[in-house]
Amino acid sequence: MVIRESPCVRSPRYFAYQSGGRSMKMFFTLAISAIVAVASLSIGGVAHAYPDKPVKLTVGFGPGGPSGIAARFMQKRFKAVTGQDLIIINKPGAGGAKAWSQIKQDKKDGYELTLLNFPHTVLQPISRGKNAGYSYADIQPVLYYTSVPQVIAVREASPFKTFAQLLKAIQSKPGTITIAGTGIGGSNHSAFYKFNKAAKLKAAYIPFKDTSSTIAALRSGATDAAWTFTTQGVKDGESIRMLAIAADKRMSLFPKLPTLKELGFPVVDMAWWAIGVPPKTPVEIRKKVSAVFKKVLMDATVKSDMERGGYIPVLISYPESEAFKKKLGDDYGVVGLALSKKKSIN
Repeated sequence: MVIRESPCVRSPRYFAYQSGGRSMKMFFTLAISAIVAVASLSIGGVAHAYPDKPVKLTVGFGPGGPSGIAARFMQKRFKAVTGQDLIIINKPGAGGAKAWSQIKQDKKDGYELTLLNFPHTVLQPISRGKNAGYSYADIQPVLYYTSVPQVIAVREASPFKTFAQLLKAIQSKPGTITIAGTGIGGSNHSAFYKFNKAAKLKAAYIPFKDTSSTIAALRSGATDAAWTFTTQGVKDGESIRMLAIAADKRMSLFPKLPTLKELGFPVVDMAWWAIGVPPKTPVEIRKKVSAVFKKVLMDATVKSDMERGGYIPVLISYPESEAFKKKLGDDYGVVGLALSKKKSIN
């Protein structure tokens, strides 16, 4: 007589075997999954290191002006710090707006960036409206890294040897003294407007497409004076003479150059540069871009190059860069509204 176990009734030994088998199978499954996960993380970490290919930086002005030079300070050390090239693409036109109007079409992966100029990007959308081609909301800085004070200058052969002489000429011949600057609704235009308002002057503003063109017109005698930057005092110091600086205090690079505040006119006007990403770029990518460029800019040689070139090094990284953008928007909004009422402030 053979006794068979009913399929519904199992012995204790059967359950022990089955339970142990399932446990071992589950153990090996989890172990293999863990190994695969670790391997994926390792591979992913390498694949997502930033940057792992060349980075493009679009500049809205030519290579010889303050913006082009400011970009090349970073380019010189970018590969040494990151192992990748920084490719600078100069796209001059419309006072920088040609470059800024294409930001929305750029990829949001951290490899297509734009050099942002302030207060240009505040003033242009206000003074030009839709004709600017972009809005202030499109401007997304992740790292402010340098600024330069503005100066009023004349050519070396000018009859105006001092600021007082130029001021007297503007006062005695309202509307006839011509003062050059880069673009309508740019930083030079802002300084021109602020100074005219503070000094209650009437001069003629003559806009040029970029700083190089502005300085060329000044040197040739096509204009009587120009609003430009301390950087041009370094680059063109033998052919132009700076008369006053729109800064809170004198620069150590130009210790004899008086501030407008010293001369009785409370005018301070700085130009700022920042690394910008396209709108809607993910936060993590913004952080990576900001951190990498900050590392490059903390290189001692970059800082030294900027200071010798007439620039003031600054570091305002993401997310603090968003608050600083708002501050600049508030500060220059009034100027932008004034410029929008009259394209050429006389």
